[in-house]
Parts: sequence; C-alpha cells; structure tokens
Amino acid sequence: MKQEITEERKGYKKTKLGWIPEDWEVDFIEKALLIENNKRKPISQDIRRIMKGEYPYYGPTQIQDYINEYRYDGEYALIAEDGDHFLKYRETSMTQITCGKFNVNNHAHAIKGTNECLTKWFYWYYNRRSVYSHLTRQGAGRYKLNKASLSKLKIAYPKVSEQKEIILLLDTWDKAITTLTQLIAQKQTLKKGLMQRLLTGKQRLSEFEGEWDVFIFSEIAERVSRKNTEGDDTVVTISAQRGFVLQEDFFNKRVASKTLFNYTLVHKGEYCYNKSYSKGYPMGAFKRLDDFEKAVVTTLYICFKLRENVDSDFINHYFESGKMIHGLMRIAQEGGRAHGLLNISLPDFFSLPVKIPKLEEQIAIANVLNTADTEIAGLIAQKEQLELQKKGLMQQLLTGKKRLKVEE
Repeated sequence: MKQEITEERKGYKKTKLGWIPEDWEVDFIEKALLIENNKRKPISQDIRRIMKGEYPYYGPTQIQDYINEYRYDGEYALIAEDGDHFLKYRETSMTQITCGKFNVNNHAHAIKGTNECLTKWFYWYYNRRSVYSHLTRQGAGRYKLNKASLSKLKIAYPKVSEQKEIILLLDTWDKAITTLTQLIAQKQTLKKGLMQRLLTGKQRLSEFEGEWDVFIFSEIAERVSRKNTEGDDTVVTISAQRGFVLQEDFFNKRVASKTLFNYTLVHKGEYCYNKSYSKGYPMGAFKRLDDFEKAVVTTLYICFKLRENVDSDFINHYFESGKMIHGLMRIAQEGGRAHGLLNISLPDFFSLPVKIPKLEEQIAIANVLNTADTEIAGLIAQKEQLELQKKGLMQQLLTGKKRLKVEE
C-alpha cells in the first residue's frame, strides 16, 4: 500500500497560500480589509475640480498612471477591476493614494485595512501575486476582478509589529529607487539640453570655431541593400524606444516570411530607418545596429552605412536629437497603410540636407555626449539592481520565508 509522505517544516504551517509561519494569520479580504464602494461617485458631479487636479480620479488606467504621483499615508489602497488591464501589465495593477477626497469609477476598488499597516501590507502583498485565476469573464474577450471575487481572495499576514518592520524595509528600498529614478530623469533632461546646444552649434567646445558644413545625406551615407544570401535568421524589428529587437521578443511570435533571402542583411554599426511614426518619433526612427554582429530586416526599412568623413557616434546622437525631423516632414507623405507608414522615396531620403562640423569636432562632441550616456547607464544599472534586490526581499519577507527580528 502506497503511503502518503507528509512534509513538515518546523515553525511553519501549510495553507492554500503555501507554507507560512505558524504565528501568521490567513483571512479572506472581506474579513481582513474593507472594500469601500461609497468612494464611487459619478465623475459628472465634480468634474471641474477633478479636471483642475484638486483631487485625483481613478480608473483602471489611472491606477497605473498615479503610482509615483500620490503619496501613501496609510488609509487607502486601490486595485483595478478591469481584467484587460491586468493582462496588459502582466501583474496586479495597484497604486497607493493620499488620504482625502478622491474618486474611483466602477472599474477600480478602494481598499482600507482595519489598521494602517494592514492597508500597506495588502498593497505590497498583492503587488507580487497573480490574480488571474480570480478573474471572471464579462463578454467576449473581457475579464473582471469583481467585488465578489476580490472579497474571496485570501491574504496571509503577521502581527502588526512584524508588518511594520517589513513595510519599513521595503519602503526604504522604494525610496532609494524613487531617488535614483528622479536623478536619472534629471540627468536625461540635462543631456537633452546639451544635445540641443552642441548638435546645433549654439554651444561650441572651446578648441573649435568656424562655420559648419552642409552636406546632402548621400555625401555622408550610402545605401545598404545586400540580400540575405547567407541565410542569416536573426530577424529583428526596429522599435523606436528599444532599437533592434528580435522579432519573436517584440511580437511574441515569428511573423517574418519563411524565406528570408529577400530580406536585407545589416552588419554591426550600420543603420536602419523605420518609416513608421510612433510616440516621441513623429517622423520615424533611425537606429544603429549595436547588439548583433548581423541582423535581417524587412525591405520596408531604409538601410545605410556611414562614409569615413563622419563619426558614427556623433551621427547617432544627431539622429536621436531629432535633427532629421524637419527635412523628413518636408518630403514625407503618409502612405495608405493603416499603421501610418510614411511614404518617403529613396532619392528624396538621400537628398536630405545635414549641417555638421568637421570630423574632429564631431568626435569631441560625441565624447561629451557619450560620457553623459555612460553616467546615465550607470545610474540605470544601479536602479535595476535595487529593483532586483527589492523583488528578492518581497519574495522572502511577504511569504515568511525570511523573518525579521521584531521587538514586541
């Protein structure tokens, strides 16, 4: 007869939420916290004050938007009801809000704990847990976390004294991440201003003088149209925000033709211009291939390599600063495609004017901007490390796997 093996962990008990410390409680949300529907007033009753920003209005999207804009003071937490929003962000959509007057629509829940710590504990606890299994279907392709489902969610929590210590520790990491986020934004703003001055000649480096030269684009770049005769299968898509991205990572599937012979093969250091406009890139995006030795792209992109009379780093900054936008606006017409592909001919593209300094000044300007980029990249790496550390702490502390020494 087969015997069932029962696992035992000293100081822990097994629950439907997993192994938790013996002295922790497990309750339904409806017992541990309050779901306050009386905060749901019609937006039409106070639309002017809301629009003026006197107090916030929350719906599923706004819950994400307000995450870093409103200070938490221990009274309320919000969780989105709209299941589509959960699926979009791949995690629980939640924010912390100020005490005082606010409005939420019928697609968000206002949660209040029976004590200050429990509200914040709920916020941290459900920012790391999936609620997909509790979503209910509302029509074709839409899902909701309704009040009844939310009420039956379970939450495990320690005594208030331990809640306070864990919350304090996680808040410390959050504050450090927020500080770095703000510093990164400041550095990026400073770099943007520096680019606008250095790349237009409004500010010159001390060792350079004289007028800049105007070139036709074909004088500093030549088209790349090589076919993928070697059968390279590194198929990439150009994202305005992310640069060259593997197609399966961008679309979560492979959408390229099985036959890649007619695609363009691009080498490291060469450029592609994506004629589709997107947020922040009204006339499309120029991207340099840096992360792959070779890549294969659709022929919809205009590919080119630079000549020896220009510095690649300088031109890369030139593109990112938007210096090509004015010329592109002059020659572009929107194509008939629904996705907003710009109709730019090759002769017009390679006839665009480019005003730039001599090669020595290009290199000097690029070095200044590269230094700024290196500093920003270092700060971003620090932030990512803190976020990784915070994620690890949440996994340990919010499950009781790791305990903090607490003075009662």
